Amino acid sequence: MKSWAGLLRILCVAELLLGAAVFACVTAYVHKDNEWYNVFGYSQPYGYGPGGAYGGYSYSGPKTPFILVVAGMAWIVTIVLLVLGMSMYYRTILLDSNWWPLTEFGINVALFFLYMSAAIVYVNDTNRGGLCYYQLFKTPINASFCRVEGGQTAAIIFLFVTVIIYLISAVVSLKLWRHEGARRHRELMEQEVSPELLFCIPWICCDGEHLEDLSIKPELLNGHIPAGHIPKPIVMPDYLAKYPAIQTNEMRDRYKAVFNDQFAEYKELSVEVHAVLKKFDELDALLRQLPHHPENIYVSTCEVSLWKTDPAFLEKKERCEYLKNKLSHIKQRIQDYDKVMNWNVQT
Repeated sequence: MKSWAGLLRILCVAELLLGAAVFACVTAYVHKDNEWYNVFGYSQPYGYGPGGAYGGYSYSGPKTPFILVVAGMAWIVTIVLLVLGMSMYYRTILLDSNWWPLTEFGINVALFFLYMSAAIVYVNDTNRGGLCYYQLFKTPINASFCRVEGGQTAAIIFLFVTVIIYLISAVVSLKLWRHEGARRHRELMEQEVSPELLFCIPWICCDGEHLEDLSIKPELLNGHIPAGHIPKPIVMPDYLAKYPAIQTNEMRDRYKAVFNDQFAEYKELSVEVHAVLKKFDELDALLRQLPHHPENIYVSTCEVSLWKTDPAFLEKKERCEYLKNKLSHIKQRIQDYDKVMNWNVQT
């Protein structure tokens, strides 16, 4: 319950209790609300002044059915939200969606306005459309119409408290929407450097691109070699010769152990390089917002260039790229071996 979703469930319980109290109080005094109908029916009483109403006030009978319908419908919707919020479907599916917290916000706002209208209607019923505020209407005959019982006062209090609770639920739904959005973003960032997922999703390298898309492939040229052409030497990384194709399960276990051992270093370097590059981007954005003085721009640009060419940073970035390519090579060897073994088992 120490979360926005848990707070919503607590608010649902409070709304159910308040809704039941509203329904009970309003139902208990239906006979009091219907005193007007029993005497006058759904029409205006006699003795109205000019214009057909006392001082502009008018009342055509109680609206108790509307209040009971609102309370009952809100109670049903709230209990559905409560049951759904306590289910596994809510935690595994709905919280991972972008639309559900906003949908829950819309439902709570709609119930807020419905309960607000029901509270206003009930207050209007208790003072008979405002007639009870008019002195000429307060005759001994009409005094019973204007007497507000304790249960009616409690119903009014419960109605307005429920209005506030639904408004709080709407605000909490917005908080939940922002919190879950931040959680999904954080989990996505963690998955990019998760060692368990490197065997099933594209790898992310130090500069944010896919590892598999950046694999070094030698370019082969066909055709006549012109006289005097001196071919450029091809520098092959050491891991290509050190980690050939896997032949046995023991080799696979050794490759995987090397992968797991050096992945920790790669992960640390990747996070550090990402942080530095992010700082550079923020600094570049900040420099673009400075006043456009040529001397300031020249000095600031030179400083940023010096930071980007710092030997320590370049060494870390180069080491990160090397480990990225090495781990990608080892991963490919393991996948190739697993593919061959699976094919042999199937055949």
